Amino acid sequence: MEELIGDRRVEDERSLIKTPSNVPTSNQENDVPTSTDQIQHNTPCFVYTLAFFSALGGFLFGYDTGVVSGAMLLLKREMNLSSLWQELLVSITVGAAALSALAGGYLNGLFGRRICILLASFIFSAGGIILSVAHNKEVLLCGRLTVGLGLGIASMTVPVYIAEVSPSHLRGQLVTINTLFITGGQFIASVVDGAFSYLHHDGWRYMLGLSVVPAALQFMGFLFLPESPRWLLQNGDTQKARLVLSQIRGSVNVDEEYESIRSSIEEERKDSAGGTVLWRILTYGPTRRALIVGCGLQMFQQLSGINTVMYYSATIIQMSGVQNDQMAIWLAAATAFTNFLFTLVGVWLVERVGRRKLTLGSILGTAASLMVLAAGFLLSAQASPPVTFHSSDSSLHNSTCITYGFCESCMLDPDCGFCYGKNGTAVAESSCMPVDAANTETAAAGR
Repeated sequence: MEELIGDRRVEDERSLIKTPSNVPTSNQENDVPTSTDQIQHNTPCFVYTLAFFSALGGFLFGYDTGVVSGAMLLLKREMNLSSLWQELLVSITVGAAALSALAGGYLNGLFGRRICILLASFIFSAGGIILSVAHNKEVLLCGRLTVGLGLGIASMTVPVYIAEVSPSHLRGQLVTINTLFITGGQFIASVVDGAFSYLHHDGWRYMLGLSVVPAALQFMGFLFLPESPRWLLQNGDTQKARLVLSQIRGSVNVDEEYESIRSSIEEERKDSAGGTVLWRILTYGPTRRALIVGCGLQMFQQLSGINTVMYYSATIIQMSGVQNDQMAIWLAAATAFTNFLFTLVGVWLVERVGRRKLTLGSILGTAASLMVLAAGFLLSAQASPPVTFHSSDSSLHNSTCITYGFCESCMLDPDCGFCYGKNGTAVAESSCMPVDAANTETAAAGR
């Protein structure tokens, strides 16, 4: 019995994803093009327009998570940010995105994909404006929180919308546009960081505030773009669903796709009698295994910490000895460009090499890069210069900073800083001093 159910579900899935060339020959009798090449040739440009404006949500995701890498170098100086506040400004966006993503699925079903994308782009715009006019770190935190809410909704909506409006023969390619736009957004953010890092004051305002431009473009575009035909059918608006399908498919297999979507929705409603979607996924072996594999890959990708490397890339480069802010930001831009470039390589290889081999190769590459990074930190700690100058200021005797003997241990304490002079290329008269609360770039004793 289980095998019969499994066979029926596989057939249902195949009926949903089959290409238009597999539909019955009634189309051929009506002289409707059925070969893949003919269908691709007849695909309306409107489909690509929909995918572009949708994927701007991915671009905003990449921009708003990537721009903080360079902006933080300027912010921590101008706003005197402690390590805690730097961590809050970076992580609050991701945390807010996680929370709003939980509500994204419900909002998608309730209001539709188009409304959710409009809502996300409006939130992005509001967050960008707040960040650009922020006069203190509390307002900055509010702006980053607002941007995070938009990120969560967009990340839950954009891939679904692209998949539902794309023809089956282009669906895989168009969905990957969102991933390309994410890494492209990170690269553009790093270039913007580099361009505005030469401003002596308020350069970070332009870095953070320019996210309003793509957000406003997406909002204006979706005022004139249609709702997903699948969502329209799910909510009983059959005439509008057929009209939208005709608009985005031209004259190619509109009736067949309409019936396919309608049949799949009816099957979903019949299956819903067996419990919630999550329960049915967990109780059916093939989908349960697929869910575990998919979620496991995402979980281990995040736990590897590679995102943290991207968020703090400019800071990490400075820790390696690059003191100039502009140089550190441009080197971080090179990292973002590499990420974007190899996303393009991945899209090109995925159909030629296969998902499994490509995933295993990328995991090995990520592991190797993280090991190199860890080795760099270890070597840096082992070569840490010693403290050679001890202040005679009696006010420092109760400070823990004077107990540290090396730069590494001194820098790990957020209340302490390593001060030194230079004798050529060598470090001279180095000391570990308490940080000035009014300016984290200087010591409390004035060194």
